[in-house]
Amino acid sequence: MQVAVSMAECRQTLLSFGWLAQKPGAFQSALLDEARLRHYEAGQYTHHIGDGLGGFYGIVRGSFAGLGPTPDAGIAMGHIFRRGDWVGEGPMVSRQPRTLSFRAMEPAAVLYVSLAAVDRICRRLPEAALHFGSLSEYNLDIAVRCMADLLIRRADRRTAAVLLRVAGTGPCEDAPETCRLTQNDLAEMANASRHIVNETLKKLEALGCIEVGYGRITVLRPQGLRAYVTGTEG
Repeated sequence: MQVAVSMAECRQTLLSFGWLAQKPGAFQSALLDEARLRHYEAGQYTHHIGDGLGGFYGIVRGSFAGLGPTPDAGIAMGHIFRRGDWVGEGPMVSRQPRTLSFRAMEPAAVLYVSLAAVDRICRRLPEAALHFGSLSEYNLDIAVRCMADLLIRRADRRTAAVLLRVAGTGPCEDAPETCRLTQNDLAEMANASRHIVNETLKKLEALGCIEVGYGRITVLRPQGLRAYVTGTEG
């Protein structure tokens, strides 16, 4: 089912938090004037690894799994991007084919900015190239956090850290956040067995940190989840 969303909501969402919210007004207006609304059903891809050049996407509704190549395990899920996140900027910076895939985890709406639109904005605003380039640095912070999570030795704390990261990219980091993902998804992102993930989720639910539903997990107490990751829970 297609997500019903207006351009007014798109603007409000993407100007409220995330990368674009940190940019000057003239750049924000130029980008949003060029952006086009697109819809994706659960399981649909914005693009695949190896696809040709294309633009990038600002997520207004729904969520997308970020998938990348691994040396031995094929394509693996590394993170889930949500409202306010921007993805797919690689070709804008490198003018090379796609190196990541993004798959909708649920019905989703995005604003798409084409490479031609990027070029037009850069011709009108000399400083725009710096602003566009900063998106790679913004998303690098997420990649660094992914690596930091995977360096956690204990699998249960590593699993909790991944869940906290996925929930924490939403607009209200300290409020309850519901994530569309399965236990298999979480096990893949945390590099942990399904058994360990299942036992960890039971423990976290008993502590009142999360609520597990069908194909979704709600983080009820982010601070409690953080305490579990660091080993400082009461």
